[in-house]
Amino acid sequence: MAWNSAANVLSGDKTINEERVTEAKEHVRDGLSRNVSEVLAAAAPLDSDMRKKAVSLAEAVCQQLEPFILHKGNVPPRTTKKRNRRGQQLPATSRESKGKAASDSASEAPGQGAVDYSLLLKWVNLKSSQDTGSSNSKTGHFREVKMYPWIGAFIKYVADQLVKAVADSPPPKTPRQLETFRKADVVAIDADDWRRVDMALTQCLDLPQRDDRSDELFTYAQSAALIEVKRYETEETAAFDQLALYTPGLYATQVNRRFAWGLTICGTHVRACLFIHDNILASEVMDVATEPGRKQFVTLLVNWAMCESQRLGYDPTIRYNRETSQWEIDVWDDESRVTRTYICEYVVADTSSLFGQHRRCFVARAKESSDEQPAQKVLIKDAWAYAAATGSKAARDELSNLRAIRDKLDADDALAGTYSHLEAGGIVQQKGKRRGTLNDTTELILANFMASVRDNVKKRVHWRVATTPVGEDLQKVRSVDELIVVVGDVMAAHTAIVRRCDILHRDLSTNKIMFCRDDDGMVRGLLIDFNNAVLQANPHDEQRPDRTGIYPYMSIGNLEQSSVKRTALDDWESLIYILCWLGTIGINRDDQTNVEIRSDLTICHWRDGSATNIAKAKRRTLQHSDLFGNEILACFAHPLLYANLARLILELRSQLFYNERLSSLAQGCIDFDPMYSSIRNAELRTHYLDCNIDTTVVDPFARRAEFADAIVDDLLNVIQEHRNNALNRIKDFQLSK
Repeated sequence: MAWNSAANVLSGDKTINEERVTEAKEHVRDGLSRNVSEVLAAAAPLDSDMRKKAVSLAEAVCQQLEPFILHKGNVPPRTTKKRNRRGQQLPATSRESKGKAASDSASEAPGQGAVDYSLLLKWVNLKSSQDTGSSNSKTGHFREVKMYPWIGAFIKYVADQLVKAVADSPPPKTPRQLETFRKADVVAIDADDWRRVDMALTQCLDLPQRDDRSDELFTYAQSAALIEVKRYETEETAAFDQLALYTPGLYATQVNRRFAWGLTICGTHVRACLFIHDNILASEVMDVATEPGRKQFVTLLVNWAMCESQRLGYDPTIRYNRETSQWEIDVWDDESRVTRTYICEYVVADTSSLFGQHRRCFVARAKESSDEQPAQKVLIKDAWAYAAATGSKAARDELSNLRAIRDKLDADDALAGTYSHLEAGGIVQQKGKRRGTLNDTTELILANFMASVRDNVKKRVHWRVATTPVGEDLQKVRSVDELIVVVGDVMAAHTAIVRRCDILHRDLSTNKIMFCRDDDGMVRGLLIDFNNAVLQANPHDEQRPDRTGIYPYMSIGNLEQSSVKRTALDDWESLIYILCWLGTIGINRDDQTNVEIRSDLTICHWRDGSATNIAKAKRRTLQHSDLFGNEILACFAHPLLYANLARLILELRSQLFYNERLSSLAQGCIDFDPMYSSIRNAELRTHYLDCNIDTTVVDPFARRAEFADAIVDDLLNVIQEHRNNALNRIKDFQLSK
């Protein structure tokens, strides 16, 4: 589901919210693994010295916590005495004396505005406590909201004791001070819905701007991990469902998130959850009602405070520079073996899903540029693609596709600027435990996990590319003529890429067709995003792949997962759906004003429902020219203004589905009826292109696929003629001004 974090739009669409809830439950049902023992260790620092230090610091915190609990917060926490080899106590250093004084103050009554540490006693004694704060003292039932300050006090106590332990024995780096937002059970101010999150951890490292009120105003952008609280241990599944529902907010608002952490707290049972791209790995239960459980939880919090940023799920190759107040993005180039650093100007697209590629797009410029010599803008695309079975390379390797397109089309000036041109790209590099760098993959994240766990996790590769030019949204064109010029350029580039690079795009949509405006005001179409493209000639590539794209723009064969091989005709069919939809809603924001899309419109049946039903609706409408004209073209937002667009669509439909060079067996969208066998046999004795195909093949899509190149020639001629006419009208209009 889309997450509009940039505009902070609160969605009131009940259907969208219901879909999010259903999706979260499905993710938990299909992707959750409980009792994964390695989850807690995954939070430990990578550096061996820091890891040892974290262990000793966690032990020091526990040595303060347990007496505090044992004596119900009424005695000063115990301090550790240093002794010589003979067992004699050594005098305290000045630093230790200061640390002891600070430690002693922890047992005193908190001052105004301070956290009441004694509240943590209510949580750790929850099972046996008689004073539950219940309105019904006989049953002891109460809502989990009463637990929020208890849990917050525990986490705050650990954070404060860690500060004191660090003062006694400083580590190589300053630990994070993890604590909960002061307000609990609230709506994040950067959310796009009204859902209330129970609690969240915030911290002062790895995040961009913070102010003195950062721990008061709950935001996803400033959260290190979300916490879902339930009163009873039996409510654990519901806690997982809600945590899975909220966690996409971290990805949507934090552009440097590789993966995410979360906590479920059900009664005194705590689980740490590691969210990766297709899985949720939950730790074993840490029961804070027991000393071993508390030690595990304290160790987790200390590890989170001490570990490297990448262990918390952040990506150090996308970092916020506080001095310049800018995001810096590193792009590793596989060919030159050099890292190029770019300055992000704005985010084009963020990710909003719990699972998947987590694709993000940024507009950026080279860091070494200056005001006197500004660098060319680039589009940076960052995603986690499935790894190929034979190695760490992506199964659908957009980088290789872009490299092949660049190498084979670079010399063609006529196509310049009409397709994504690769400037740099490769698999993201992360620092290893010792020296050098490693490819960023899900296997790197789970390096310390048992093989049985890793084998059940889908393998993904984290790659990043920088391309030029940077295009504008298709729906920013100023006229129908500009739209026609844009799609004409795009389909010319598409055809060249198919024929000269043997790469089929397979995923045309309104988001994959963009345009650039030259200094003279003229537009050029731009085809982007080859993530789902395949090599047509490679027998190992999927010629009959799973569905790619989104339903409204998918070809009928794609929707039905037909056995007919995919060809360029599928993308041309997608173009027809794109143009029909833009014609219906308005080609740009101005034309979309006051346009009402009624749910009973035929084109809505191309967009809503199952893939099977959408395919049936498209077959029915495209089969008959009168039906297509009356139910699609006649419903355009501005019929008179869009007359040239309607004529283009009609001619494209005619050449694609009713090409005169093919027999009637290859025409239309419905299988040929055998009762017309006499007509069929007479046709096949003539000059039609498909005269040599067996007459038992009655699927028109299958017959047309055999002559895709010839049909594309006709389609290209149609769209180029319309493009040239539209370009002339634009020039005439400019001269008349």
